[in-house]
Amino acid sequence: MSVKQYRIKDIAKMAGVSAGTVDRVLHNRGEVSPKSREKIEAVLAQIDYKPNLYVSSIGVKKKISIVVVLPSFTPGGYWEQIEKGIKHAMYEFSYISLKIKFLHYDQFDLFSCREIYGQALNTPCDAVLIGPTFTDETLQFAYRLETKGIPYVFVDVPIANANPLAFFGPDSYTLGQIQAKLLIESMDKNKEVVMLRTRRIGDEPSTTSIIRRSGFLAYIREHYPQIKAHDVSYEISNNEKNAETFDNLFKEHPNIGGIVVFNSRAHIIASYLKQKKIQGINLVGYGVIAKNIASLKEGYITFLLSERPDKQGYSGIKTILEYKLFGKKGEMINYTPVDILIKENVDYYVHNNE
Repeated sequence: MSVKQYRIKDIAKMAGVSAGTVDRVLHNRGEVSPKSREKIEAVLAQIDYKPNLYVSSIGVKKKISIVVVLPSFTPGGYWEQIEKGIKHAMYEFSYISLKIKFLHYDQFDLFSCREIYGQALNTPCDAVLIGPTFTDETLQFAYRLETKGIPYVFVDVPIANANPLAFFGPDSYTLGQIQAKLLIESMDKNKEVVMLRTRRIGDEPSTTSIIRRSGFLAYIREHYPQIKAHDVSYEISNNEKNAETFDNLFKEHPNIGGIVVFNSRAHIIASYLKQKKIQGINLVGYGVIAKNIASLKEGYITFLLSERPDKQGYSGIKTILEYKLFGKKGEMINYTPVDILIKENVDYYVHNNE
């Protein structure tokens, strides 16, 4: 079944206005009376008009500059995959005069985040794409962008009380509930569970881990209130300290049956379990990165959740371009699909997402 391609003059005829007026609305150029704009937008909604970035950008001389603020990453990491999606968008829309500046902060250091947000505010741009970690700092950053009239998009997690152009990422609260269901339903209900979170400089947990933990605990309290859940913090890059932490954990709580990690570092505890030859512990984490995949295949990670990070980055840039080119605003909250991976299907998943 073919879909009718509406031209500007078709839309103008349906709305009872001139083609020039329609062009100004579609490309966000010049003044249009509220009455005419209302007529045109009604027609666009009626025909489910989808603007074409390529066609709409022809003849548009305006340059679009975007600042992207993301956590720094190691090769193959979660945030590298988000950046990969952004670069895919840069390639696909290379016919647009687009400039993107990447700024990276240490997601485990509150003060690094503040510094990079400051750099971003001092960088002239038309829009900002943000990968948040710390709630208060990001909210202040968002307010200052709004004061400057700069639109921004969130990926990975939204920040409450902010007003982004859009958000692309998973529903973190629901993810926490899914994580709990996968863990609890696959383990001995007489066992205890551990929630692992990373220590950060500045002593403020990430927004994502806070929301996921909340969803995780809500599921347990509703369905299995008798199961004890313990909070444990570990270091991101201190194996000796982590070994001591985990040794004490299993000594103090010998009845552990399951562990959840609220970020993409499940491989850290998985490596410990492998080294100590500890079996029978279910472990659920996030992120289809090389170390996690290896631990999943070896059986030390039970489930991995993938939030499709590349799709988040790509969609964020596309949304900014649509807005800057012709003033198009879509839904503010856009939840991306989540994939549940086990060792039997991870190779298929990775192969089809490369």
